[in-house]
Amino acid sequence: MEKRILNYFGYGTNRDLEMMAAMIGRRDIEGKKGRLLGFELCIQKANDIADKILGTAPAQTSPREIVTSAFDENFELYIIRPKENAITYGTIWKLTEEEYGLVRDWELLDFGMQEDIKAVAMDEDGKVINVITHGSMSPDMPASRVIEGPDYEDYIVPKEAILKIAADDYAKHIKDIEQEKNN
Repeated sequence: MEKRILNYFGYGTNRDLEMMAAMIGRRDIEGKKGRLLGFELCIQKANDIADKILGTAPAQTSPREIVTSAFDENFELYIIRPKENAITYGTIWKLTEEEYGLVRDWELLDFGMQEDIKAVAMDEDGKVINVITHGSMSPDMPASRVIEGPDYEDYIVPKEAILKIAADDYAKHIKDIEQEKNN
């Protein structure tokens, strides 16, 4: 049976092939530069990230606790929020549903750090594409600054550190799957 392919819009570090490969465990990912329409790209500092433990959380910890324990109190992340006529620049990747699940885990969606978003993007050829991504649907989401234009840094935390954590997370995920199969 053929796997269903999703158009995933990656922004910030997720527009970079190395980050996506670390998260989903493969490098041969088809992707095109694109623009997400109707969302602005923001940077949140650690104290902007939710410190609430949700009922959907797989563990009794908040998104802020997770990121500050993996990095530190100076942690920053890219996140989008709705804004009329805004554009976020990134990459439209072709992912399987399972791979998007890995992205969701990495982005702590079940912990409430972000939420799934269905949106519209335009690829580098001008084609309009329905995409799935993640971020905040609140225009009032707290942010320390807004990023405009395509020329922003992919990594606002040390690249090697975040790639290692993402690759380790993927390895742990594969190990957990293998253990489930053997039980």
